[in-house]
Amino acid sequence: MYGLSHRYMPDSPDSQASTAIVASLIGFPSMVVGIVGLDPTNGSVTTGWGFLFSLIGVVTLVIAGYLALNVVRQSNAASAADHRDEAGLDETTAPPIETLRRRYAEGELNDNEFQRRLDRLLETAELAEAPTDRERVLE
Repeated sequence: MYGLSHRYMPDSPDSQASTAIVASLIGFPSMVVGIVGLDPTNGSVTTGWGFLFSLIGVVTLVIAGYLALNVVRQSNAASAADHRDEAGLDETTAPPIETLRRRYAEGELNDNEFQRRLDRLLETAELAEAPTDRERVLE
């Protein structure tokens, strides 16, 4: 279903939101008519039509919910990217340890790989901070 929905789903969040609104406007009344039609005491809509309207309502409301959820996910991803850019924590300017932590949190690195790389980073940081022979002479 994921591949099928992404094949026919609009690309932009605005189009997805408007499609979700239209689907909701179709789905909710269809559900109401379907529920009324499923009542055997009511003679206005037969049970078969009531089931059909209920099915249409459920399908369109599921589509509307899926589209709305996708718009929210895109919005959250965009705001997270904006926040990361504002803080200057993109891959090129982030400190190496922060990049390593992020990759570990996202599951790109396992425990052993994380520890090995962290130890290597700490060793290089200690070497960079160690005074050189020239600095010792100047002290």
